[in-house]
Amino acid sequence: MSRRRFLLGAGAASVVLVAGGTAVVVRDEGDGAAGDRSASTAAGASTAEVTRRDLVEQEELDGILGYGDTSQVSLGAAGTITALPALGSVIDRGRTVAEVDGFAVPLLFGDRPLWRQLDAGATDGVDIQELEANLVALGFATSDSLTVDQNWTSATTAAVKDWQESLGRDRTGVVAPGDAVVLSGAVRVSAHPTSVGSRSGGPVLEVTGTTRLVGIDLDATKQSLVSVDQAVEVVLPDDTTTTGKIASVGSVAQAGGDADGDGSPDAATIEVLVTLDDPDAGSSLDQAPVTVRVVTSVAQGVLAVPVSALLIQAGDGSSIVERVESDGTTSQVPVETGAFADGWVEVTGDLAEGDEVVVPE
Repeated sequence: MSRRRFLLGAGAASVVLVAGGTAVVVRDEGDGAAGDRSASTAAGASTAEVTRRDLVEQEELDGILGYGDTSQVSLGAAGTITALPALGSVIDRGRTVAEVDGFAVPLLFGDRPLWRQLDAGATDGVDIQELEANLVALGFATSDSLTVDQNWTSATTAAVKDWQESLGRDRTGVVAPGDAVVLSGAVRVSAHPTSVGSRSGGPVLEVTGTTRLVGIDLDATKQSLVSVDQAVEVVLPDDTTTTGKIASVGSVAQAGGDADGDGSPDAATIEVLVTLDDPDAGSSLDQAPVTVRVVTSVAQGVLAVPVSALLIQAGDGSSIVERVESDGTTSQVPVETGAFADGWVEVTGDLAEGDEVVVPE
């Protein structure tokens, strides 16, 4: 939260905005020098106690709550698409990506797509190891019965046949490139670029990750405000709040476009991703605007007064507060200001915890 002072006028008494719009009074020097006493507390004014507290300053950042970037999934199997998973559904290992000619095309996990026919005659390769790892993970073999390596064995053939039977396919022991889709992990279905009844060949699904994330396009000049694992607060569209952590901070700035259409480029940004501590928070929302509050500084155990208790001297811009003395009169006490937060301001000067100060109304 930046501190801002905007002088709105001059003369006998003007208003100043401090720390996000809180009003304080600017005193003309004719009101009296600091240290002078007035006869009594001004009529209509209230008082507040000088307290010792923690002041937490925050920066508010605009974000979008969703599931991250989308990607497209295509099939290697040729035929007619006879079924697709529902929008919003999650496809995990072994579950159906799409149905082609009535046969399920399942999802396997790995780094490489199936690019060749695999069977007992296949030469050693990392694709065999990837297939075997999936067969073990899906329960069609155990690590004792099938050694996960780059070599196809009779145990591999037996596991493949059991897998094929579970899919309603012939027990051939042969795996073709279109028999499965290989992705790095589970995905969530976000769109159907190709409809049921169409021929396969192009993208059949648009998918996202399964983890709910808040994406922030952060002004590159503010990169120092955030760091990985930093705790944040997320304000949802219904004004409820939830907590989260910064998962990643981009290191490469993206050049700004011309969103305003005025011919000048916007500021360069970096991508910041935030994960929610409660994955069910705002579970019905997707691509929803949210506010992320990031703590920028903490002043612990400092003396503080309400911001509205500050009086700014018009001549030199110095700050004072009016302290209520034991006899009911007030004295002007010069103060130095520090952190601003939640309508309070840190003050240093001839004040003590428990003193009463005037708060103009």
